[in-house]
Amino acid sequence: MALDLQYTIELDHSVWIPVPLQFPWNDHADAAAWAAELSHDLLHGMGAPDEVRDALERSAVAMAAVDPPLPGPLERFWHLPAQGGPERLVHLYVTETEATTAEQLVFLARAGLGGLVQNVVVLEDTPFDVAMRVLVLAPLGDRDIAVVRVLGLAAGFVFVVELIEEDPVALEIMEPVVESLFRAIRLRGA
Repeated sequence: MALDLQYTIELDHSVWIPVPLQFPWNDHADAAAWAAELSHDLLHGMGAPDEVRDALERSAVAMAAVDPPLPGPLERFWHLPAQGGPERLVHLYVTETEATTAEQLVFLARAGLGGLVQNVVVLEDTPFDVAMRVLVLAPLGDRDIAVVRVLGLAAGFVFVVELIEEDPVALEIMEPVVESLFRAIRLRGA
């Protein structure tokens, strides 16, 4: 897919860390090199003991090793808030679509998952023609998991920021945080 629509994300780095989808990435040969630099940057000047740095590096390597839930994400982000909170990965997908309406967007919210749409919140004041936050309960083995998808339609593309969550408390915390990440997307061109 050639993305004709350009975008940027005004990322809040006190909450989100971009996680490479593959290596080599920039000047990093592998996940370990990226994790070492990340932990150095995040802990610089804090006087953190080696155990803390090592734990952060291990977590970063683990986040980089996670396979995306669906093929083709453009980006992924690690929710690692400076003030504490659940650590989670979210993925950004962008695909072409012929959808133009809110009803069609709700249908797209189930793509690749199946499941049942539990909640739909239409979002105002976004750069998208239509945008919404949707909670889908999807089957996984003998249980259901919650999938939060924040979706937006623009110029023949659907942008999807996705979080998969099993913990109801973390879900309640993360829904507005994931929406905030989605709202940080800025579109250019058409």
